[in-house]
Amino acid sequence: MLLKYAWLAGICLFASHTNAQTTTTPLPPACNVQPQGKVVTPTENCIRKTPALREGLVDLAVYLQTTTPSRLIAPEYQGKLDVSQLQDTATQLIHWLDSAPDTRLPLEKQFSLQALGNTTAKRPVQYGGYYTPMLEVSATPTDTYQYPIYDKPASGLLPSRRTIMQGALHGKGLEIAWTNDPVGYYFMQVQGSGLIRYPDGHTQLLGFAGKNSYPYASIGRYMQQKGYLRTNNLSNTAVSEWLKLNPDKLDEVLNASQSFVFFHPVSDVVRSSSGLPVVAGHTVSVDTSLIPLGSILLAELALRDNNGKIVQHEWRLLLATDRRSDDRGVTRIGIYTGEGDEGRAAAQHFFPAGRAFILRTGS
Repeated sequence: MLLKYAWLAGICLFASHTNAQTTTTPLPPACNVQPQGKVVTPTENCIRKTPALREGLVDLAVYLQTTTPSRLIAPEYQGKLDVSQLQDTATQLIHWLDSAPDTRLPLEKQFSLQALGNTTAKRPVQYGGYYTPMLEVSATPTDTYQYPIYDKPASGLLPSRRTIMQGALHGKGLEIAWTNDPVGYYFMQVQGSGLIRYPDGHTQLLGFAGKNSYPYASIGRYMQQKGYLRTNNLSNTAVSEWLKLNPDKLDEVLNASQSFVFFHPVSDVVRSSSGLPVVAGHTVSVDTSLIPLGSILLAELALRDNNGKIVQHEWRLLLATDRRSDDRGVTRIGIYTGEGDEGRAAAQHFFPAGRAFILRTGS
């Protein structure tokens, strides 16, 4: 996945239909409490679990045993990387899940917890959700479906977004399908992967095939600077709604970023940048200059309803198997929430700040 640019676009956009499920075990009413300040004492039954969590932990344990340690961090990572600790943490958590609930040790007694972010702040970590977008497409161009989704040319200098959208690649046999949603197409390019759905209901997963050499620029920031979006809300929903009401500005805004991403059909599940299948509600993207890939996080999350009101606090185990790139000095965590409209809705339910800790074996 090309998650490097996702946070810059607003709400992150980040699939196997099985891995994208969001079924969870209900939390007891006693867990619906306010954040616990500096105390970290989540009881076992107040930690959110999903059927796919154990499978994701097994995948992670195998990955950590077989990957090159240098792939787990960015070159500028300043911490001590102990791969054996990452491996042991994944293995011990699998055993923890497999044990009887009344025999499980509290996590804070079984692992050391490394606090992330500015620990003097009430909510030192920033959260967001990302999901697998879905585009409606046609196998042939029509008056409605007129925006081609391209595979990458085999060679040659790749043109800018503006030039491509003006037809520079037309007739070269690179069209995968045509969509009726240029804004959704743009955000799928920011994401770097996605699903397309044909009129008969058939879906196809598209993977990242490459990009041109032009730099990415946030169209939300561009719209704000131009005075189009007169709000601090630069989410994809806000951008899409504004463009829907101002179609005469569509080309101008989308071409504010000359970066263009190409796709190719893949017969696989959606995978994170580590190559592991994503697990809805548990896979997270992290800046590996701050958090090693393969880390397991314990996060305290505040969840909101559709009106933005916080209605639930919960603890959750998160698997850091996806990459992102963030502004230095800020710790951001993107939580994968699924696919299509359901994933998009779930991605907006996280309160944008909270606490998170890296779990490690040993002291």
